[in-house]
Amino acid sequence: METIGQFTIAEEALKEKLNALKAQFELDEIMYLGTCNRVEFIFTVPHFVCPGFTQNFLLALNTGLPEEQVKAISKQAMRLNGDETADHIFRVASSLDSLIIGEREIITQLRTSYEVCEKLGTTGDAIRLLIQSAIRIAKDVYTHTNLSKKPVSVVSIAWRLFQEQQLHHNARIVLVGAGQTVRNFVKFLAEHNYNNVAVFNRSLDNAQSVAAIANGSAHELSALKQEAGDFDALVVCTWATDYIVTESLFHEMASNDKKRVVIDISLPANVDPKIQELEHVHWIDMQVIQEEVKRNISYREEALEDCLKLIEQGKEETRKIFQERHIERAMSQIPATIRDIKNMALDSVFQKEMAQLDPQSRELIEKIIGYMEKKYISVPMKMAKDVLLSAVQNN
Repeated sequence: METIGQFTIAEEALKEKLNALKAQFELDEIMYLGTCNRVEFIFTVPHFVCPGFTQNFLLALNTGLPEEQVKAISKQAMRLNGDETADHIFRVASSLDSLIIGEREIITQLRTSYEVCEKLGTTGDAIRLLIQSAIRIAKDVYTHTNLSKKPVSVVSIAWRLFQEQQLHHNARIVLVGAGQTVRNFVKFLAEHNYNNVAVFNRSLDNAQSVAAIANGSAHELSALKQEAGDFDALVVCTWATDYIVTESLFHEMASNDKKRVVIDISLPANVDPKIQELEHVHWIDMQVIQEEVKRNISYREEALEDCLKLIEQGKEETRKIFQERHIERAMSQIPATIRDIKNMALDSVFQKEMAQLDPQSRELIEKIIGYMEKKYISVPMKMAKDVLLSAVQNN
């Protein structure tokens, strides 16, 4: 877990990095998914992804880790090809492959990651269809199974543990980060009328967006020491790969020994674990949260069989969608060809005859030909597509 952060890509560097990977490895499409505990690259390439490819790919990320360590990590990395890729992405979206089974944040993270990469222009048809299917299947899993009946998400558990501390509603709550996890935590604060909230983040715009949920204040991360104030609770979750709140910074922020709640829900940790040794600190981190999860996880595991049935069904539907899109792309030249035939007929073959017609007659002829053009494109193409799809599925 501690080395995962070395493979994360900052948003401002994402376009350059993904395009460099596309060029170096001749990828048609690529998408990056980075969360607090996973880094995944989804891409299309016309050959099997072997261990050697994986090693070269991870080395190309220029993580700063020693080459031998990256090579060792590449042997541990999960490599998936073809149908097993779809199976994995559907499990990820449905949170069956999450650190905490049933956490619903992952579906939002997956959608957001796709939207970012789509906007950067690094994705295409294949990844679009895959992610659309994954989100549809995940929604079915959450709606039609017991997987999410007992919440065990990172945020919901962190919130319950926070509530156990019974802080008064004007307690000073400081949050570091502005991602989906922090945003969801702030929603809980707003719903329970906590009115003294401050959000710190590298991007002030993002901090303002999150702080507005609870009518709180927003600050740049660099102002944490000066603006945190005499806080009662500190909640931290970012994509940073090192400690944002060091022991020395914490002592500067917390100058007296009053009780403080510290919640670090980042992987790797963003708060120096030495802080938990302080007598006046009530400490909650991912290890504490995972222990809490174990008390509820058996209930969710009972729903896994139903989830897997929905995923298998979704895989079949997705296979048909990909086959249909493949046929559509193969037939994409037909409309243009028919359009060329129509134009040649009007402009060359029957040019003289058309020129002899009065405007009303010429307009009627063009309308009739236009109607026939549409029908000759849509009807035969639909019939051909149905025949081809049937032949593919029978094989």
